[in-house]
Amino acid sequence: MKVKQIFQNPFAEFTEWELFFAGVFGFLLSSYIIYLSGQQFNGFKHFYQPEMTVSLWAVLRVHAYMVLAPFVLLYGIGMLLNRKTRIIDVMNVVLIIPFPLYLVLFLGKLLNQDTFTDQVLKAVQSGDHTLAGIDKTEMLLFGMLGIISLLLLFYQFYLLVKGMNVAVNNKKTGINILFVALYFILDLCIQFNF
Repeated sequence: MKVKQIFQNPFAEFTEWELFFAGVFGFLLSSYIIYLSGQQFNGFKHFYQPEMTVSLWAVLRVHAYMVLAPFVLLYGIGMLLNRKTRIIDVMNVVLIIPFPLYLVLFLGKLLNQDTFTDQVLKAVQSGDHTLAGIDKTEMLLFGMLGIISLLLLFYQFYLLVKGMNVAVNNKKTGINILFVALYFILDLCIQFNF
């Protein structure tokens, strides 16, 4: 098994139970990191800083909702497309596709993104719209993080397509677009409820 093949399609390279346990581990670890950061989920790809401190249980509950909502949607669509769609395959897709987001979360915490964001906000509020008071190296570093984040977002959608293609045995481009569009629309709808 080559690393390139794992990144191209992990759903074809690992067994369903290996994917499931990796997904559950990622779910729990990312929930804990979100809890430690004092943030909360408000979409599949978004976090926010609530005014009140959140408990680990609250983070887990909302994160579970962020897994179950797309699972129900994608499994329903999968069953319409192919009656042989299995629950474990769709659950693995929903558990694995956030891994790029988890990497962005980890990199943001590693680089102390909250402090940088506060510096930029204070500079703008004080009238420094050119951000002359912000360290240029730090701005470059976070600019690179932004580009990496966009690439990982596209990779997340790529994983969604690859995983659902395996789950429903799809080879049609139109169905791939449907998966991405529905996932994106559901994410937007969820943001308005959290």
